[in-house]
Amino acid sequence: MNRRKGEMQFADFQRVMKKLGDPQDQLKVIHVTGTNGKGSTVAYLRDLLVCQGYKVGTLQSPHYITHLDRIRINGENIPGEVFLRLVNQYYDFFTEEGLGMFEIDYILMVSWFLEEKVDFAITEVGIGGRLDSTNVIHHPILSLITNVGYDHMEKLGDTLEKICFEKCGIIKENSAVLAGDLSEDLKRIVKDTAIERHASYHELSDWHKEGDQSFSYKGETYEISSLADYQLKNAVMALEAFFLTAQIEGIGYDPEKVKEALKKTSWPGRFELLCKQPLIVMDGAHNTHGMKALIASVDALKGRKLVIFSALKRKEYGKMLQMWEGHCDKLVLTSFPYPGKSGSIGREEAQGYEYTEDYISYIQEHVKDYDVILLCGSLYFISDIAEKKEVFKDMEQ
Repeated sequence: MNRRKGEMQFADFQRVMKKLGDPQDQLKVIHVTGTNGKGSTVAYLRDLLVCQGYKVGTLQSPHYITHLDRIRINGENIPGEVFLRLVNQYYDFFTEEGLGMFEIDYILMVSWFLEEKVDFAITEVGIGGRLDSTNVIHHPILSLITNVGYDHMEKLGDTLEKICFEKCGIIKENSAVLAGDLSEDLKRIVKDTAIERHASYHELSDWHKEGDQSFSYKGETYEISSLADYQLKNAVMALEAFFLTAQIEGIGYDPEKVKEALKKTSWPGRFELLCKQPLIVMDGAHNTHGMKALIASVDALKGRKLVIFSALKRKEYGKMLQMWEGHCDKLVLTSFPYPGKSGSIGREEAQGYEYTEDYISYIQEHVKDYDVILLCGSLYFISDIAEKKEVFKDMEQ
């Protein structure tokens, strides 16, 4: 890991925000990190707060369809004209400071949220936590660590302990932290960090799966709309975070609205339904930790299964492909447009697996042969699919 370079870049952004007067500290921020589940947890938590009448801003990445959906209030994208106005307002400053896209997004987010007087801002970490641009916040009301798995190892470290250390970087002095789906050893790292920083430490309360889309928690039963088994964990994490936020902020809530919010929440690109018959879904599981959770959900589905997979070349795609052995009837690789240097996997990377350049045509040709068709892998692949969603409606049998 090039810690020195990362530390210098983060220190530069801290200086930039200080130059602006640290406006991010005027927001009530809930800071979310984790290898997987960040986006879904943010969506559940957002809706839990919105259903109680609060105005909630969110910062998430990468974007789903348009860059504007990274910055939202109550689930609505920042308007294009507002985005352009703020970019023009800060243009000279951005240029002088040589800021990157993520840092620019952060400043635009803070500015818009302050203009709109949001009650809460839920910010999702880009990578890791300690040196992530979002970590310029000094006094979050709550920090969440959803889970810890292997991803971005070139930047975060090659062991779970090192990765956990980086994620613990979002724990601030005299704040609060909620540890999610972690092993006891990793919980100890989070707890020790919290003690060191005089932060209150919290873990998930006991919960139990009641059905495919329901769970019991603190004597109540809750339902979610998603068919994905792993979304139950994300919903529980958000629910615990909501109750902690209510406790910290001294706010009341309507228990029935809490149940309604969880049931209606959806997060695009996570086991998202594209067609009912056959069942066609897409999912942005893009690392081994996320793929394991996705496979468990697919295993619960009946019938013949086709998996269409794609990922960036720099990802551990070989390990993810091996994980599908015995869990589907056919695994096919494909490509998607990506502007980065590494690009997406292609025919050369297939090495023994079937490959198709045009995944839409392939599915159309084989749609009658399968009961379940899953498109999964990179979030950039999911974004490409999202732009073509209307095509899948015509595949209904």
